[in-house]
Amino acid sequence: MRKKIRKKIRRSIFKDSPTKTKTEMKVEKGREKFAKHFKRFVEKGFPQTLFYKAFYNRIMLMRGHIAHYDQGGFYEAHFSTPQRRANFLNRWAHLPIYGDPTYTWSDVEEDLAGWLRENPQYEEKERNTHNQLVEQAERAELARLTAKYIND
Repeated sequence: MRKKIRKKIRRSIFKDSPTKTKTEMKVEKGREKFAKHFKRFVEKGFPQTLFYKAFYNRIMLMRGHIAHYDQGGFYEAHFSTPQRRANFLNRWAHLPIYGDPTYTWSDVEEDLAGWLRENPQYEEKERNTHNQLVEQAERAELARLTAKYIND
């Protein structure tokens, strides 16, 4: 009972406060930093060198992702091929967003989803790269089969 009352008092103090606390300002800076880094990561083509531990620790908690086994496993699952990168971008741009910004980073997710919808060229680039790789592989297979069965 006492815990609930303390929580209510603490919440009301922070909600009614006209200025932000140091913690709130730190969280806000963290949100801005994450969003800026996310955009940079996408714009640079998902380089593994920009997939920092702190970035992984936040991104794995967002948009319904799971942590996988580790940072490398997450990167492999979402960024190792053009098709996976395109699917990742599509998921971030179009899946519903849940949560209250007071308790989650759903406001950051919404901002980044909007940014991805406004900039579909990143997903298109990954889809086009994937399609080119598939076409190259299919043409190589066609040449191999043609040589084996038609040119005998």
